[in-house]
Amino acid sequence: MQPQGTAEAAARVAGRHAVDRWFYIGMAICTLTTVVLGFAPSILNTGARNGPPTPLDLVHGAVYLAWLVVFLAQTTLVATGRIPMHRRLGTAAVFLAPVMIVLGYITAIAMARRGFDMSGDLHIRADPLLGLVNPLGDLLTFGTLVAAGFCYRNRSDVHKRLMLLGTIGGLMPAPLAHLIGHFPSIPGPIVVIPIALFLFASAAYDRISAGRIHPASLWGAVIVFGWNLLLNIVIGPSARWHDLARRLVAG
Repeated sequence: MQPQGTAEAAARVAGRHAVDRWFYIGMAICTLTTVVLGFAPSILNTGARNGPPTPLDLVHGAVYLAWLVVFLAQTTLVATGRIPMHRRLGTAAVFLAPVMIVLGYITAIAMARRGFDMSGDLHIRADPLLGLVNPLGDLLTFGTLVAAGFCYRNRSDVHKRLMLLGTIGGLMPAPLAHLIGHFPSIPGPIVVIPIALFLFASAAYDRISAGRIHPASLWGAVIVFGWNLLLNIVIGPSARWHDLARRLVAG
C-alpha cells in the first residue's frame, strides 16, 4: 500500500496532467479563433479589399489552416489518451511543415512584388520591403521550433511546449496583424501585446499550475518575442535588409 503522502502527491500530479492537456486544447482553439477573426472580415466584406484572393493565396490559407486543425486534433488525442494515434499523425504532419514554409515564402514574395496585400488589412504600400521582414522572420521561427519539437518528440514536456510556441510564433503574427488592420485608428505596433500574451501563456500556465515555469516555456517565449522585436526595430528598417529584400523580390 502506498503511503498516504505518496498517494496524495500522485493524485495531484495526475490531476495537473489532466488539466495540462486541456490547456493545450484551449490554446489550439484560440489559434483557430484568431485566424477566423483576422481573415473572415475581409472575406465576408470585400469592399475594402485590394483584389480577390489569388489561387496561391487560397492554397496557402488552406494549408496553414490544415496545420491548425491538425494541431487541435493532436492536442485532443493526447487529452483523450490516444497516444499511438497522436504519434502516427505527428509523424505524418511533420512533412506538412516544409510545404508550409515554401508556400509562405512564395506568398510573401508575391505580396512584396505587388506592393500591397489583397485583403487590404496590412498597410504596406509605403514600404513593401519592410512588410516582407515579418512573414519571412515568422517562417524561420516556425521552421526552427517545429524541427526542434520533432527532435524532442520523446520528451513530451519539451515537445508540446516547442510545438505550441512554433505554432504561435510562426503562424499567429499574421492573423493578429490582419485583425488589428481592420481598425485603422489603432496603431500597428500594438500587435506586440497580443503576440506577447500568446507567447507567454504557457509560462504563465506553468507558474499557476505547477508553481514553476518550464525552461522551454520561458526561454522559448523570450527568444521568439525578442526575435520579433529585432525584426521590426533593427532588421526591417535597415538598409541591409532592404538590399537583401530587393534581391529576393527581384528573384
